[in-house]
Amino acid sequence: MMECRGIIHVVKEGDTLYTLSRKYHVPLVQVMYANPFVDIYNLQVGDELCIPVSLRNMPRS
Repeated sequence: MMECRGIIHVVKEGDTLYTLSRKYHVPLVQVMYANPFVDIYNLQVGDELCIPVSLRNMPRS
């Protein structure tokens, strides 16, 4: 895996790149660019995705 300048998100049931981009407040194109080897049409539970976020964009739990 390439270096991730952000956080690693482990894919859960129902996750899509779009829902993750909304959750982390990151444009979808940036999530796609940070994960060039991921099959965006076939995410698998347990896949690790790089989410390019800054601390100010972190979701509040």
